[in-house]
Amino acid sequence: MATHPISIDSAGGEYMETVLVIAWAMKSGDPVKTGDLLVTVETAKAATEIEADRDGWLAEIFFAEGQEAPVGAVLGTIADEKPMAGQPASVGPATAAAAAANPRELVADEASSSIRQPGSRPIASPLARRLAAAAGLDLAAISGSGPRGRIKKRDIDATLAARTNEQDGAGQRAPAAVQASPVAAPARQTVPVVLIHGFGADRSVWRQVVPLLGPGIETISLDLPGHGTEAARPASSIEEIAFLLSDRLEGMGVGNAHLVGHSLGGAAALALARLGRFTVRSVTLLAPGGLGPEINAGFLAGLARATTVQALERWLAVMVGDPSALPVGYAQAALRQLEKTGNRDALTAMAESLFPDGTQGFDLAGALGELAVPTRLIWGRLDRVIPVAHAARAPGFTAVHLLDGIGHAPQIEAPALTARLIAETVRSAG
Repeated sequence: MATHPISIDSAGGEYMETVLVIAWAMKSGDPVKTGDLLVTVETAKAATEIEADRDGWLAEIFFAEGQEAPVGAVLGTIADEKPMAGQPASVGPATAAAAAANPRELVADEASSSIRQPGSRPIASPLARRLAAAAGLDLAAISGSGPRGRIKKRDIDATLAARTNEQDGAGQRAPAAVQASPVAAPARQTVPVVLIHGFGADRSVWRQVVPLLGPGIETISLDLPGHGTEAARPASSIEEIAFLLSDRLEGMGVGNAHLVGHSLGGAAALALARLGRFTVRSVTLLAPGGLGPEINAGFLAGLARATTVQALERWLAVMVGDPSALPVGYAQAALRQLEKTGNRDALTAMAESLFPDGTQGFDLAGALGELAVPTRLIWGRLDRVIPVAHAARAPGFTAVHLLDGIGHAPQIEAPALTARLIAETVRSAG
């Protein structure tokens, strides 16, 4: 049975030697179609989504969620035929020809040389570099315990612990910066576009838009509290959502950003801007919450309660102007993700606290009016979740686009136009 590699090339500059596997969108044996999201990895710059380049079946996963993989290593394989239960997939010609065809062999080769040569540049994981910079540590003075002397988080922790012990032994109190675990990254030199999804979705909802934004635009797609990778950390108010998102952006070294938010994510973007913990350069809102009391409470409850593909398909059809705009298999993938994260109860609780008695429990029209940066509002005229009439509350400086034939999800129904409008907003901010 022939297989084909799933891998990622370097996209993070000279220091990027590994990627961190964040989440697999499916499991071994699942069928895949060209363009399906396979796995999300974190590079030195941002999260990157790897899509299938062919139809087939996900045969093997070589690097599990939470593991680091060398750049160029094969993360997994796609098989031309459905693997039989208990049958290992063979490595096809394309995989065999790759420089890192067998990740197990690659790891073994690296492990055979675990000492960094004197005078060579320190090799460190992106997390280790951020922690070292925050603590003021010189990487050249740290011995790495990873392959080829690579410095990992555990080496930074050990260095900090040793420094604390030395100071305590000398009768000195360790500085606060040493006692606390440093988590903030060095300030970014670029201004990213931060994408925030809506209720019941996750950050993968932007995968059609991101490639269309054009060169030179760096993106960060965040999961809302209680959603996706943040399923275990729900929030009960829009202010709490803003604080949690702000903490995560601060940990990424984001001091300036362009904000893009859809539905509840739009409300979160406005709350973030009002919070003022970093500089907002522009704001693009897609059918945002917070501009009026009305909302389709049945839709929100239906998303959280749906346990079958058929039920979820019915509710997702409410979200769009034309149900055919939904990608084939979208409901099945969404239900699988909901079951995987196990956040059904968290979503239900969030819906009850954020939208009490079927109304929006927050008003962010004032926050919108206080913006002093390029601002754009995008709304589908056929929106059946949040009334398009709420767009009338936009202040005069806001560019408002009402889209014919589009429902509540422009990023899914009209990704090219949505990307164009986001890019224009970003460029207008200089």
